[in-house]
Amino acid sequence: MISTIADHSITVGQLRQNPTKMLADVQSGERYVVTSHGRAIADIVPHVDSAWVPVGQVAPLLGRSGDEDWAHELQAQRSEQDLRDPWQ
Repeated sequence: MISTIADHSITVGQLRQNPTKMLADVQSGERYVVTSHGRAIADIVPHVDSAWVPVGQVAPLLGRSGDEDWAHELQAQRSEQDLRDPWQ
């Protein structure tokens, strides 16, 4: 769940009728909380590009760090994790 401080709130009905102003506001950096029957159900926030760096680009740099223990520890941790980019 994304925790945000909303600039505005909008009901599902208002969003359904005219999303154009809300989307323009979000494009300008504002945030909205979508509500249904008085309860917050979603946050609409500006898009942020992923800062994902493929492990193939980072691994060679880690190998040159000079700290062999750290490099081995990182390699062990990487082998236990799924490092695929979830946004592709």
